[in-house]
Amino acid sequence: MDCVFCGIVANRLPAYRLYEDEHFIVLLDVFPLRPAHLLVVSREHAPLLEDLGAAAAERLFAVAQRMAGALRAEGYGVDGINLLLNDGPASNQHVPHLHLHLIPRRAGDLPALLWRSLTRFLPLGRKRLEGHFQHQAARLRHALAGDL
Repeated sequence: MDCVFCGIVANRLPAYRLYEDEHFIVLLDVFPLRPAHLLVVSREHAPLLEDLGAAAAERLFAVAQRMAGALRAEGYGVDGINLLLNDGPASNQHVPHLHLHLIPRRAGDLPALLWRSLTRFLPLGRKRLEGHFQHQAARLRHALAGDL
């Protein structure tokens, strides 16, 4: 199986990990639509929501709630957070492995969000993003450490 999220879960691929429990890992999306765009990724390879085990399904939004609190504590998503779960190819699911997006929002950010969604896969500026990822990950880990 050649699944990017299975590779991250198994520590074969790098990621900006922020949180882990028995069911999920939380990481920064490396193709973010907004700063501090998070992914809650299932540890089990479940392509669709209906494939997710019952215990993990019960835990999914508790993890999302905790991550939303950390985002807001660090000033991300103060105006709102989109929770997005693409379930199947027709819903724009690019990686067939269950993951929930938490996308921090600001009032009036729609033009920037649209531009980012159109250009997020271009290689331009990837090096610059690395510094942002490190900074965002450090801030969010700090917020989560205070939450324990």
